[in-house]
Amino acid sequence: MNDLDWKQPALVGGIIAGMLSSIPLVNLGNCCFCAWLLVGGAVATKMLINRAPRPVRSGEGAQVGAVAGLIAAGIYSLISLALAVFNIGQRIQEDLFTRIADMSNDPNFQERIRKMIEESANQPQAQKLVSALIFLVIVSVIYIGFSTLGGLLGVALFEKRRDQPPPTQYPPGYPPQYPPNYPPNYPPQYPPPSAPSGPSASSGGSGGSGGDQGGWPQG
Repeated sequence: MNDLDWKQPALVGGIIAGMLSSIPLVNLGNCCFCAWLLVGGAVATKMLINRAPRPVRSGEGAQVGAVAGLIAAGIYSLISLALAVFNIGQRIQEDLFTRIADMSNDPNFQERIRKMIEESANQPQAQKLVSALIFLVIVSVIYIGFSTLGGLLGVALFEKRRDQPPPTQYPPGYPPQYPPNYPPNYPPQYPPPSAPSGPSASSGGSGGSGGDQGGWPQG
């Protein structure tokens, strides 16, 4: 993949997957087979295919998808840590769980939700950060795996040049650059033919009469 411009496609795909996976409520799309990660890997592969001068192989799509997943995991980690420090994400989750509990008619389920919210609120800040780091390591592995799968799907969906033969590889410096007057002295300039001289010229050349050239004898 060294001959392909993969950096910008991986960055764009990673930003898309990371942002959509980090925004509260929007990140629920990952509940459906990690959809945002598949989308990020497929977008990265699509951009790579558009920029590639040759057909993109499945392995190359998987690689750019994996890099996009790594970038998405980094973005998700930074946003999640910031939300954990300021308890923003926790408050959003508590409101969401409270609404779910209120919509349920089961008193036991409502009680379990309330206890879970209370235990999370009373958890020390350092313990929250340690738990968040462990969780982020697991999430990063999942992100890379599903983004890699998205890259493979992107090659299968968007690469239409797989049946074409690869372009001919020419050595460096091909074709050679010749000067405008190459080849020199072409066409060759021959000297003009010189006039015949000597006895053969006075007697009419080799086809003249008499002598040893086969002409009639002179009378």
